Formats: sequence, C-alpha cells, structure tokens
Amino acid sequence: MVRALALVSLASGFLIISPKLRLTAWDGISVAVNHLEQYSPYSYIALGLALLVGFMLLLKSAAAPRSR
Repeated sequence: MVRALALVSLASGFLIISPKLRLTAWDGISVAVNHLEQYSPYSYIALGLALLVGFMLLLKSAAAPRSR
C-alpha cells in the first residue's frame, strides 16, 4: 500500500510541476474518452472485460506463494 501511494504521489508531483506533461496527459485522456464514446456501447463492454481480466490477474499474482 505504501508503494502504491508513493507511486501515485510521485506521478502527481510530476504532473503538478510540469505543465507540458500535464497537457500531454490531459490530451491523451480526452482522446481516449472520445474514442470510448465513438464506439459505445461495445467499447464500454470491452473496457469492463479488460478491467475484470486485469483484476483477476492481479489477484492471481498476489495469491501466488513467494519463494525466498
């Protein structure tokens, strides 16, 4: 949890101090949202399935035994 918070805060810090990076990120998000709306409702279904599969893979790797 601490590692995730550190990564989010570091990414947020870069977005706060760099206007060009912030503009690039917002442009990318807006293009993604426009494509999502353009191919609706199939894009929402595909996004939901991708998130579900990603979550299942995350849980699978988290439950795997660690070797030392």
